[in-house]
Amino acid sequence: MSMIQQLLIVAGALIALPFVVKLLWRLYLFPLGCWLVATRLFWPKWAAANETLSGILLAASILAFIVAWSLRYAAKKRREKEWFDHVLATAPVLDYGQIAFHGETD
Repeated sequence: MSMIQQLLIVAGALIALPFVVKLLWRLYLFPLGCWLVATRLFWPKWAAANETLSGILLAASILAFIVAWSLRYAAKKRREKEWFDHVLATAPVLDYGQIAFHGETD
């Protein structure tokens, strides 16, 4: 691989890094991504030597993901209920009486 190709790969990774971090943050997968990068790219020997601690960190990142998504889901359901209650409380009552369908006469 030539030096130009290596520089293009590094430049592409640096350009894509903010987008990837923002996507992982919005999906609440940032802690899991950090664990994956740390144990697979930066410190694989440490992860192999400390399997228990690495597993605990993985479990903590998965637990953080589950808690974040459940809080987000609960907040969404609460907002939907508040909106529904507001609509029911403020909607006017429509009373049009008997509705005649097309072709029917009284």
